[in-house]
Parts: sequence; structure tokens; C-alpha cells
Amino acid sequence: MVLAAIGWGEWQLLERSLAEGLAYADAAEDRSEQPDAESLHAAVVAFRRARGLVAGDDYLAWLSERSLSPADVEAHLARAQLRGRRADLVETARPDAERITLAIRAEAILGGHLRGWAERLARCAAAARGLAVGGGEPPGPAGADVALTDAALRCPSSGLTEDGVRARSATVTALLEAEREFCDRVVTGERIERCLGAHGLDWQRFVWEEVAFTSEGAAREATLWIREDGTELAEVAGLARSAVETRKAYAYDEPELAGLLAATAPGELLGPLAGDRGWRLLRVRERTPPGVADRVLLDRARAEIVEDALERHLAGRVKRHGEL
Repeated sequence: MVLAAIGWGEWQLLERSLAEGLAYADAAEDRSEQPDAESLHAAVVAFRRARGLVAGDDYLAWLSERSLSPADVEAHLARAQLRGRRADLVETARPDAERITLAIRAEAILGGHLRGWAERLARCAAAARGLAVGGGEPPGPAGADVALTDAALRCPSSGLTEDGVRARSATVTALLEAEREFCDRVVTGERIERCLGAHGLDWQRFVWEEVAFTSEGAAREATLWIREDGTELAEVAGLARSAVETRKAYAYDEPELAGLLAATAPGELLGPLAGDRGWRLLRVRERTPPGVADRVLLDRARAEIVEDALERHLAGRVKRHGEL
């Protein structure tokens, strides 16, 4: 998993992120700006609940199985909090390589990186099976295993030995290449068009103007001015000392609002609608069906096509030997 992560460039990203977190922790300690005990305790509680570790014994057992301690969790969560306050911290020197090496294993586990790499590596293996079923495995790019070996040897924090890297680099390189080749083969123009067509409703893109009013009465009065007197939305917003906000979203990002937006023709007024921000009036400006020109949806379609194609080669083939 670690060798594959190096091949994806994700281990190197984790190293840099951890180095940054350690630097911010050092700066915060120098300035006596450590996270307060209450916020850190709340973060630990949230961490445990997310993993179903409500009982103290279960939590300690979970940590013990991974050779971790409560202090590792607190340090991980403290770094995350300090990273969120990074703009308030001064520039600091990069921590030495030994500190990064000592902390990176816990960071990889607690941050969910190992789990993600394991799942992706399983997908690579499924892709290799899929290629074999479809007519053989493609040759990997010349020298790719050498490049992976060189990259791994430049990451001493991984704990990988040179012999271990050289023994596994060809196998891991073949798996990484299988993933790329499988994606190239299954993502066709026809499948993309079919996928976009199947999501004609839930992948629509909306653009609308929105004004929030403090009361239902004010919103309804503004609605009458617009619909009966032809007053512009910006004008009633000014009278209400509010602002017109232009918003954009895909239907899947606004599931509660998407049905109403889809049923409203561009130019029409929608509302008043009650919400956390008060009573809102909306004017739909654009409603665009999914198409290949939209890069966001094109990437989403490709990911769905690959996921569906891999699923048949993953089913019944992945065995869990424990939770990472």
C-alpha cells in the first residue's frame, strides 16, 4: 500500500502535510496557542463516535490493535485544528526527517489514508482482472518500475527497505498501470453520453438570484410588487435593505431545492420559501442539462463508469483482515 501511495504521489503529499502540521504545532507551542482542552476533547469524542468507539475499553482496544495511543490521537487532532488556524501562525522551519518518520505511521492510520490506499489498491487489482478478461494485460511503460523504485528510495519516512522496494516495484507498477489502462478502455464516448442522459434530472445545473427577507409578510409583499407591478428583484431587495445574491449549484448539491428549481422556468419567480436565512425569493436564470461541455460532470460521469465497471471484478474478491 505504501509503495503504491508513493507511485500515486500521495505519500509525498502526506509527508508535506505532516511536516506542515508539526511546524504549526511548534509555532503554537512557542506562542502558547495550543488548542484549548475543551475543543480538543470534543474532537476526540467526535473521532470515537465516527468509529463506533463509545466505550472506553473499545477505544483503547482499537488503538492497541494499531500500536497507537490516546496521545497519538490527540496530537493528530490538535495538528488538524492548528492547521485550520494557519493564517495566524508565523512561518517556521521544516521539522527534521526523524520527527516526520516517527509520526507519519499514526498520521496515515488516523487520517484514513491507509484505508483509502487499501481500497484503491484493491481497485487496481480488480482492473488487472478486468483487463485479463478483456484480452490480456497491457505492457507497462518502459522503466516505470525503476522510476517507482527511485521515488520510494527518496521517501525514507516510509520505512520501506531497498530490498523490499526492489522486490515489489514491478508488481506494484503493473497494478498502477492496470488501473490507468482499464479506465482508458471502459470510458468511451458512448458510455459517457449514456451516463449523462441517465442523470438528466439530478445532474442539472442551476443559476438563480436570491433575496432573503426577515419576515414572511415582507417576502409576500415583495412577491406582489414583482408579479403585479413588474418591480425588479434588485429594487425590492434595496427597499428591504437586503442584497441580491447570485447562486449556482447542481441538483445533487441542493436536493431539497432541486425539484422546485427544475419545475420553474428561467425568468420566473420562486417563493417565498422558509429557511434558516429567513424567507427567500428566487428568480431562476439558467437551467442547464448535463452535457460533455461541463468538465465537472464529465469527470463525474467517468468516475461512475469506472466504478460500475470495476464493481463486477471486485465483488467477492476482497477480503478484509481487519480495519485500518
